[in-house]
Amino acid sequence: MSSKHENYEDEDSDNGGFFMGMLIGAAIGAAAAILYAPKSGFETRQHLKDLADQQKDNLKNQWEQTKAKATDSVNAAREKLDSVAEQTKGAVDGLADKAKGTVDDLAESTKATVDRYQKRY
Repeated sequence: MSSKHENYEDEDSDNGGFFMGMLIGAAIGAAAAILYAPKSGFETRQHLKDLADQQKDNLKNQWEQTKAKATDSVNAAREKLDSVAEQTKGAVDGLADKAKGTVDDLAESTKATVDRYQKRY
């Protein structure tokens, strides 16, 4: 049985492999297009520049998406942690109040017993 953490790791690994495959495919496609396209030197250089600009834009977009997903994940984790902290604080406060009540009751009972024995002797 896998944990939630392992599932996130699997998704990250799949995404990384997908992006790497996409980049390799784009590079192979660009190389094939250059080799089989009958263009002049200037046209080829311009085409390479255009391809590089497209890849730069693609990578920038992917980076922004990844950054946004990371920010969303951090915010979701922070909200979950705040919720758990609040629940834990409430539970601890409740137990502390109950313990204080028990100690107060025990102190009163002990005081009453001591008073009763002091009156006897």
